Amino acid sequence: MERALEAGWAKLGGSALAAVVAAVRRLEDEPLLNAGVGACLNSEGQVELDAGVMEGSRLRAGAVAAVRDVRHPVELALKILRQGRHVLLVAEGASRFALEQGVETCDPSVFVTERQKRIWSSRSGDTVGAVARDGKGRVAVAVSTGGTYGKHPGRVGDSPLVGAGFYADDARGAACGTGEGEAFIRTLVCKGAVDRLPGARAQAAADWAVEELRSKVGGRGGVIVVSIDGGIGTAFNTREMAWAERHE
Repeated sequence: MERALEAGWAKLGGSALAAVVAAVRRLEDEPLLNAGVGACLNSEGQVELDAGVMEGSRLRAGAVAAVRDVRHPVELALKILRQGRHVLLVAEGASRFALEQGVETCDPSVFVTERQKRIWSSRSGDTVGAVARDGKGRVAVAVSTGGTYGKHPGRVGDSPLVGAGFYADDARGAACGTGEGEAFIRTLVCKGAVDRLPGARAQAAADWAVEELRSKVGGRGGVIVVSIDGGIGTAFNTREMAWAERHE
């Protein structure tokens, strides 16, 4: 968390979008986390990666799902956002777009670690993400994940879905989630949390999102939220959720 925090903070002078992408890109290199290197294995022992980014100024978003050979999925999601033609690309089509755009690809074996093989039978999973507000009042969010252990090939969770796993709006704030993806998809709590801003404080919005997950669909997970006034909120109903924050 600290390494990602420093990477994001170093880019915050450029923009909130640059900061969240830098933070998540660093998290994709951490083999203990479920994103990029060390991500969950599906039922066939393969890694399929999802990622999404969004900036709040013009509500531009980009996302990828079920990619197997893109070294940093969050960078490909950023390319999609910047091109502006599509929001979500998946599987082989996303990989072809990566080659067209000069995004680094790799052999899928790069993502598989011995640790992931040992815990293949687990049914847990998580997502890495970052939210930020920059000095110009702009907000952005980025997320990346390998999904859940033993998932069916082709399964896509909430992380690349706007409103479910992430959302950003300069008029309100930004949020992203981690946990049971299907529950986030059914409740769209990241969009809901942002919609509660700025009337509610960031912490209240985060608390609402986790309670909405629990009460509506019995879901488990956590969210991080940043408001346009720089407020920060975190909440979770899982055993733990690692997070870090930094502000002036």
